[in-house]
Amino acid sequence: MTKNARISALAAAVVAGVAAFWGGWLRRWMSDDGLIVLRTVRNLLAGNGPVFNAGERVEANTSTLWQYLITAFAWITDARLESIAMWLALLCTVAAAATATYASGRFWGRVGPVIPLGIIIYIALPPARDFATSGLEWGLSLLWIAIWWALLVAWAEEPLRRRAPLAGYLLAFWCGMSWLVRPELALYGGVTGILLIAFTPRKTPGILAAALPVPAAYQIFRMGYYGLLTPHTAVAKSASGSEWRSGFEYFADFFGYYWLALPIIGAATVAVWQLWGARGRRLAIVLLTTGVALTHILYVLRVGGDFMHGRMWLLPLFALLLPVMAAPYNRIVAAVGMAIVVWATVIVLRAHPVDWEPYNTGEKELGIVDERDFWTMAVKRPAGDPPMFAEDFTTSKLMRNWEDALERGMDEDSAQMSLAYVSEDPELYEWFIRDREAIDSDLRNQPLTIYMVNLGMTSMNAPLNVRVLDTVGLATPIAARMPRDPDGRVGHDKALDQIWQAADADTDLDKLPEFVDKQQARQARAALRTEEIAELLATSREPMSWGRFWANVRYSLGPGRTLMLDDDPSTYLDDATLREISAGEDPGLTGRQIAWEREK
Repeated sequence: MTKNARISALAAAVVAGVAAFWGGWLRRWMSDDGLIVLRTVRNLLAGNGPVFNAGERVEANTSTLWQYLITAFAWITDARLESIAMWLALLCTVAAAATATYASGRFWGRVGPVIPLGIIIYIALPPARDFATSGLEWGLSLLWIAIWWALLVAWAEEPLRRRAPLAGYLLAFWCGMSWLVRPELALYGGVTGILLIAFTPRKTPGILAAALPVPAAYQIFRMGYYGLLTPHTAVAKSASGSEWRSGFEYFADFFGYYWLALPIIGAATVAVWQLWGARGRRLAIVLLTTGVALTHILYVLRVGGDFMHGRMWLLPLFALLLPVMAAPYNRIVAAVGMAIVVWATVIVLRAHPVDWEPYNTGEKELGIVDERDFWTMAVKRPAGDPPMFAEDFTTSKLMRNWEDALERGMDEDSAQMSLAYVSEDPELYEWFIRDREAIDSDLRNQPLTIYMVNLGMTSMNAPLNVRVLDTVGLATPIAARMPRDPDGRVGHDKALDQIWQAADADTDLDKLPEFVDKQQARQARAALRTEEIAELLATSREPMSWGRFWANVRYSLGPGRTLMLDDDPSTYLDDATLREISAGEDPGLTGRQIAWEREK
C-alpha cells in the first residue's frame, strides 16, 4: 500500500466516521426494545444474573455481548443506562463506518488512492441513522462486521506479508464471537471458517482452537442456564418458520422506497470493473462477503422481515457494500460517486415521512412502522424530539395512571396489574389491580405481575421486585410457545390470552372481569401443572443446581427445540379434572410445583 493510498484511506475513514457520528447524533433516541435490554442490565447489576425477571431464567435479548458491554460500562460509571447504551451504540457505529472504509481503502491500496463510496449509500438511509442509537445492538453488530472485513483484508495480504502469520487465527477467533453478537452473524463466521480451512487445511486444528472455545463455553452455559439452544427471542419469533410474502413486503418497504437499486448497481459496477481478472484470496474475500450478505437477505425474506422499517436490512446491506465502502479514484468512479452523492442528498432531504393520522384514528392497523417516529408520536412528543429515557414513555396512552396503580399494587401485595379500556374510546386505557386468592398455593411466590406487549417501557418504569412479562413471548416462555397468528404483525404474531395470564399467578379468578372466562382460566391454571408445561416452567424457575443444569441441557436438545403449546387449555386435561373445574373447583392451585420462593 503506497503512502498516498494510505493517506487517502485514512481521509476516507475520517469522512465516514464524522458522517456516521453526525447522522446518528442528530437522530439519537431510545426505543422500547432498547429498554428491554436495560432491564436485564439492571438485574445483572443487582446480582440477579442475566435474566429479565429475578427468579426466572429467560434470555430476553438477542445479543449476548451487548447486554454485558453495557453492564461493564455501568460498573465503572454513574451515567444512566440509557445514556450508556446510546453512546456505546453511536461510538460502535462510528468505529464500524471508519474501520470498514479504511479496510476497503487498504484492500484497493495497490490500485491507488481511494474515495468514500459505499459508506455514503449506507449513512444516507434514515434507518441507518436511527439505529445508530436506539439502545439496540446494531452498532455493535456493524462493528463486528467491519472488523471481520478488516481481518479478511489482512488475511488476503498474508502471503505477501511474512510478518503477519497470525491473521488467520485472529480472524478465526473473531468469527467464533459472531454467534454472541447476533445469532445470524454465525452465517458470516461459519462460512469464513470453511474458507480458512479450505485455503490452509494444515492449520485446521489451530483455526478450530481459536474459533470454538468461547462460543462453545457460552453455548453450554446457555443450554444449562436457560434450557435453550438459542436466545429466547428466536423461540418467540419462530425464527425457523417461513413467511415469504411478508418478507417481500418488507423488502419493498425499504429497497423500493429509497430506490436502492440505483446506487447498489452503481457500486456493484465499480467493484466488478476494478476486480476484473482478480484471483486468489482477494477475489475469495469479495465473493465471501457478497455471498453471505445475499444469503442473509434471503434469510430475512424467509422469516418475514420485521415490524421496524428497514432494521433487518441494515446488516446485510452494510456487508454487501464492504468491498466498495471506499473505491479507487479515477474519473469513472468519481462520476459514479457524484451520482451517489446526488441520490444520497435526495434521500436525506426526503427522509421517511409518515402520516400517523390513520393509526391515531384506528383506520389502519400497525404493520411496518418507522419506529423512531412512531414512539415520538406515541408518547406525545413534538416531531423530531423522540424519547431518550424510560420516563419519557410514561406519557403514552398505555401508561395512564401507571404510577398510582403500581404503588397501590405493591402496597396491597396484589397478584396482578392489568390494562383495559376505560370506555368505548380507544384512547382511554387504565391499569387495574387484581387481588390474590385467599387459599395458600405455591403461586403466592409470584410477585406482583404485569403483562404488556410493550415490554420495555413497563419494565424500566417498574422496580426489580415486580414481575413484568409480555404477551408475545420475548420474556414469557408460555407465550413464546403459543401458536402464531397467520394474520398477526411480524415479530408480534403470538398472543397470550388473559386466561393464561391470570392462571400463572394466584389471582382470585372469581373476581376476574366478565370478558375473561373464569372456567377457562381455571383450566389454564390446571394445565400449567401438567407434566409437559410444568417441565417447561421448571427450566427457567426451579432454583439452579447441578441437577437442574444438566436437566436443562437435555431439555434444550429435545422439547426446548420443538415444543409448541395449544392455546386451548382443555386439551391438556383429563375428564376428571374438567369435571372438577365445571363444579367450580380450582385444582390448579396445587400439584406439581411451578413457582418457587424468590430470594429477597
